[in-house]
Amino acid sequence: MLFHLLTYLKIEQIFMKKLTLFIFFSLIVTGIFAQSEKHTVKQLKITILSTMLADKGIGEWGFSALVEADSVRILFDAGNRESTVLQNCNDLKVDLSTVHTLILSHNHDDHTGGWLSLRNAMKKIDPGALSITHVGEGFFETRFTTTGENKRRQQDSLLYIQTGGKVDVHNSFFEIYPGIYLTGPVPRKYPERNYPMGSFLQKKGADEKIEDNIPEDMSLVIQTDKGLVLLSGCGHSGIVNTVTYVLSNIPGQSLYCAIGGFHLLQNTDDQIKWTADKLKESGIRYFMGAHCTGIEPVYQIREQAGLKRGECVVGSVGAMFSLDKGFVTGPLTK
Repeated sequence: MLFHLLTYLKIEQIFMKKLTLFIFFSLIVTGIFAQSEKHTVKQLKITILSTMLADKGIGEWGFSALVEADSVRILFDAGNRESTVLQNCNDLKVDLSTVHTLILSHNHDDHTGGWLSLRNAMKKIDPGALSITHVGEGFFETRFTTTGENKRRQQDSLLYIQTGGKVDVHNSFFEIYPGIYLTGPVPRKYPERNYPMGSFLQKKGADEKIEDNIPEDMSLVIQTDKGLVLLSGCGHSGIVNTVTYVLSNIPGQSLYCAIGGFHLLQNTDDQIKWTADKLKESGIRYFMGAHCTGIEPVYQIREQAGLKRGECVVGSVGAMFSLDKGFVTGPLTK
């Protein structure tokens, strides 16, 4: 009897060990499978609504783009003048009343000028239109220039909230929708000074002013089956810093397309060559330089990165990118 009992207990111990190992390895496999099954956007279209060049609509020193990713619609930046994006949407037959999410890449006027006017205009059609605004940490810091103290973003925010809007502040990489990410503030691994000089900020509670390197600058990233699509307002963090940070957060991916302002217009030829080489290393297939990128840098990147005409273009109002067609532009930048 004792022998049978001991034998039973030994068999039970072996069974429990095997069961524990089975559960352990099942959890590992499940975790790996879950990581590999991250959502990818299947249908993507990005339309430029504000930049300097225009085949149709109004050109201005500013930036805005509409992102349509599967069933999600996002407005990225709001242009410079209060009426530019509204007018261009009218000319391009674009409806923003069903867009609930707005992303402001950073605090500068040429990306935030239409924030309140767009919300107020669309709210009359749908109270939820542009009712959520996402910004990076540092967006509301007090700025100082040669003209004095600037607290305009704090004031805009209060007026926006009074309309029923909500502001979300991000301090890290964040999945805003399945397969769609905000970088949050980007670490400056490389010394890219892609931002204007002469501005300072004073952090809350600090005594001294520091150089304003636009710490809140952030970009939008869309994961697709073809690779990652990056949308930038000015790229003040540096496009290479941004791409490096994105790839560290979404490992195993390549950069398929980069669109937006990248503030390369004052870079030297050597700096642009270095940028193009890094983009080529990341696997880039499409590049659209709008707003502050500069026209000449776009063509230098095209040559250096080995891209073809139609794959590397200057951005213009109404220009579009889609996964199935690539860039669709007017005759001005084709």
